[in-house]
Amino acid sequence: MNFHFIRVCFRYLSIARLDFLSVFLVLGGVTLVVIGVCAPLLYWAESARPGANITNLGDAIWLCFMIVTTIGFGDHYPITLIGRIAAVPLAATGIGVFGTLAGYFGSIILDRVVRQASTDMLHQQNSRIEQLSKQNQELNEIIRAVAYENKELNRMIVELTKSNKEIIRKVDKDTDDILDYLRKWKHED
Repeated sequence: MNFHFIRVCFRYLSIARLDFLSVFLVLGGVTLVVIGVCAPLLYWAESARPGANITNLGDAIWLCFMIVTTIGFGDHYPITLIGRIAAVPLAATGIGVFGTLAGYFGSIILDRVVRQASTDMLHQQNSRIEQLSKQNQELNEIIRAVAYENKELNRMIVELTKSNKEIIRKVDKDTDDILDYLRKWKHED
């Protein structure tokens, strides 16, 4: 087997090597312990019985591996109650091992997919933030232009107000002069 390919797979799937190794060591260890206990038990329970097809320890070990791997060729099978009961933990171990492996690899793939989806979402959010930042800058420029125009309008209003005050003073003075003239004219009559 090409170990470089496996290393590339580790990096691609972002699996910690120790996690990967520990999963296989634990599952393999549990499987070997269950086989180590059940194979002699199957041999002891089956070998002396008439009609039994497990006649030596090799047959018992073969049956254990067939049960654990869930293949079960059917060439060897237990005929006694104790032999059948000994096969139950083997079947449970096989289902557990393959279920655990499927879950483990599924979680690795899901982690990769979720990580990629998260990265894509972050890129989209960053792109949207950049768009909003650009729009914000444009709005700030417009606000500055409006504020400048507002400042100019305010300056013009102040000048008009000053002019109006002068005009109002002049009109008041002219009105006072006219009223004074009219009073003098009325008194002269």
